[in-house]
Amino acid sequence: MKRIVVVLLVFMAISCDDISKTSNSLIDHIPRDAQVIIKINDLEGAMSKLRDNNFIKNNNQIAFFEYFKKLSILDETNQSEGLLCFSPLGKNDFEYTYISKFNPATINQDSLKTKTIETINYAENTIYKITSKGQPFFATRQDSLLIASSSQLFIENAIRMKATPIPIDKDLQKVYEVSSTDNTMSVLINGKKLQNIHNSFLPSATLESLQNFSGWISVDASVDQNAIRLDGIAIEKDSLSSTIGIFDNTIAQENRISRVTPVTAKGFVSFTYDDFDILKKNLSMAQDRALEDIPEDLDELLSGVTEIGTIFLEKEKVLVLNSLNGETAKESLAGDRVETYRNTTIYSYKNSASFSQILTPLVKDFEAKFYTIHGNFVIFSSSINSLRDVISNILNQTLLHDQNYYKNTIKDLSDHASILIAGTVKNIKQYISENAEEEYSTQLKEIKDKGYQIGLIQVIKENDFAHIHSILQKNMVKGAATSVTQTASTSLEHNLLNKPILVKNHRTKGMDVAVQDIQNNLYLISDKGSIFWKKQIDGEILGDIQQIDIFKNGRYQLLFNTANTLYLVDRDGKDVKPYPKKFDDEITQPLALFDYDKSKRYRIIITQGNQIKMFNAEAEVVTGFGFKNTETDLIMKPKHIRIGTKDYILLSEKNGKLTILDRLGKPRVNVKEKVDFSKNEWYQYLDKFTSTTKNGKLIQIQNDGNAVEQNLGLQEDNRMVSTNKTLVTFSENKLTIKGKTLELDFGVYTEPKLYFINNKIYITITDIQAKKVYLYDSNAELFPNFPVYGNSVLSLGNMDKDPNLEFAVQGEENSILIYQIN
Repeated sequence: MKRIVVVLLVFMAISCDDISKTSNSLIDHIPRDAQVIIKINDLEGAMSKLRDNNFIKNNNQIAFFEYFKKLSILDETNQSEGLLCFSPLGKNDFEYTYISKFNPATINQDSLKTKTIETINYAENTIYKITSKGQPFFATRQDSLLIASSSQLFIENAIRMKATPIPIDKDLQKVYEVSSTDNTMSVLINGKKLQNIHNSFLPSATLESLQNFSGWISVDASVDQNAIRLDGIAIEKDSLSSTIGIFDNTIAQENRISRVTPVTAKGFVSFTYDDFDILKKNLSMAQDRALEDIPEDLDELLSGVTEIGTIFLEKEKVLVLNSLNGETAKESLAGDRVETYRNTTIYSYKNSASFSQILTPLVKDFEAKFYTIHGNFVIFSSSINSLRDVISNILNQTLLHDQNYYKNTIKDLSDHASILIAGTVKNIKQYISENAEEEYSTQLKEIKDKGYQIGLIQVIKENDFAHIHSILQKNMVKGAATSVTQTASTSLEHNLLNKPILVKNHRTKGMDVAVQDIQNNLYLISDKGSIFWKKQIDGEILGDIQQIDIFKNGRYQLLFNTANTLYLVDRDGKDVKPYPKKFDDEITQPLALFDYDKSKRYRIIITQGNQIKMFNAEAEVVTGFGFKNTETDLIMKPKHIRIGTKDYILLSEKNGKLTILDRLGKPRVNVKEKVDFSKNEWYQYLDKFTSTTKNGKLIQIQNDGNAVEQNLGLQEDNRMVSTNKTLVTFSENKLTIKGKTLELDFGVYTEPKLYFINNKIYITITDIQAKKVYLYDSNAELFPNFPVYGNSVLSLGNMDKDPNLEFAVQGEENSILIYQIN
């Protein structure tokens, strides 16, 4: 259980050695010794984001993630909001307390009897011991709240605290109230206990620099596909005795240490200030000694410095001063030349312990025996070799500041921070695995961190609090021209039932992804891979999801049908009245949607065997449509084709009859022969009704009803798609586009699909056996860097505001991938 907390401290450990306000009743029940509190506003949203995060997904076997996934209390309470608190129990362990609104189902047996429930009487209260999914927890009800814990002792404490209330810490109350209203969760940490938390979970390391770091900390967690961000504040009632209090009454300056940090370094820590006299006074308070007892040896030098930093090299560390004037610093130091390395002078420094004596706890246990100067940077080390290493990297221009992964990670942080901490992910992994309990060491060494190169923490002191920002993100290498880049992915709890499809987002003017899983949940997913909502429907969606603007106000809804119901769902996942519309008889085909004149006077066709019914957008029967039924069942949905100024509705029957109607349901073309229908629908090609027959012939119906067939050499299981001028066919492994035939690898292929976007034609097909997605232009040329990985036919469109197209496709059985074509 204690493993939950360690991840919250990783960045600090290495480099130094959206929630709406809930009722007060929740915070009033927080254990008074809690050291970490996870404040949950949207449990399902938080779990979805965590599940879809690339780093977590790749490392879900790690004990920390396994523990959180198996935390049965979150499933049992079935509440969106709650507080998950971690308190110490004994010397090296943490137990949780969970506080949420009371749900009677939590303490009652379900119909499937999947859990066991025992009752314990304590101080005239009932404690429930509930075992679910093999995980026991204890719970009690207090008014409208449920208090649950992995420890019976904690529940007993909660009962006693209700009888004899203990006031909540005012600083905790303050950070609790200022936590974000927009994030799915926030994390509150007792900054005075950071060292205790760290040392409990990484017992082989003692990190004294975390001692009394701050008061309570509140950070809002933002988790997306490739990044984890924490943003918030730290406060301190008696700030001068804390680490962040050292920067009271100072103004943060630009952090420039990365400009001399070798790319091979483990990381760095940077401290900035604008007035050394103030900083020195604050240091005296932190050191608990009189100001006059601090040596004055470095006053002249440090008064001309804006940044003090430590770079952690592979074997030792170097100290960096960023001075206002390098020449002035050189005169102040007046060291003896030791050697010249690559035209750079290295000097000796006699007062080697002075920095640790004056700057502790910012600089501890450092011997400054040698130094060199580069521009305005003065770099100290205990060995000449370390300075040579830094000099070489400066001259070779192999510095952290110039690396794209560093630039991409730091670009959203402030240029000026009181404290800036950077640690390479490789070093973070090594530190954790080497200092964790032995039973977890092996799996921690095997953390998959590909693409994750650096983590950053930034602290900006301001008045009586400090802003805190931290980020761990995957380095997204920007694709070259005509490259294909995967930009997001989303994993669902259950496997996909049908292919993802892009739908309009009238709010962003872009597109989102709609998809259904095997539990008949419909999802709407953003272009970044975030799940907006999921909605339970009564069966499998037949065909593709359509969209209409029922109110003609530019806001689009999702229109689709199952075997028994016609749905219209708005942007927020809510049913639009008068939908859903139920049908007694089974719907046998996907709905057909017609908008004859592009005027949003929609017509919706529902097929039930051999009967068709036409409705308007308000789900009312269109009385002017006179056609009722065919002789035999329809084998595909009705198709609308407009040639010239005339509209045609095509109905394909099981007995081979093709009926072509006008808008009112009256016969418009009398087809003289029966058709041996293939699986392909009808298209307009060269101003004729065009499809293929089962035996592979191209068939075209003319306006007089006569059929003309052409042998294209297609096999029985052929597929086709077309525009009026472009014909695409697929048979066996041969894809033909406008008469040009391509032989693909043998495999199991989807039907080809054709898109016409921005006056350009795109043809796509997927080999679901090899999981390869192909994309061609109208000249049968494969787009560069295709095929890409995918397991369904793609859905193509412009999902965001940039000029590049994106597409969604199924990845694994339960995942959706989003790519961008650059």
